[in-house]
Amino acid sequence: MFPVLADELHFTRTAERLRLTPGHVSQTIKKVERLVGAPLFERTSRQIRLTPLGKQLPMT
Repeated sequence: MFPVLADELHFTRTAERLRLTPGHVSQTIKKVERLVGAPLFERTSRQIRLTPLGKQLPMT
């Protein structure tokens, strides 16, 4: 899921590609961020960007 969201930078398009709901994508990414102890994405109401840590993760 992370590679698709990192590619799309959009929760709804990611959800459509993965045939999931945007809420499921969001909750899964939040769980991963809690596991690694830092945000992987910077989110605003208008955009999403990878954080420096997110940029370091492999995209496959």
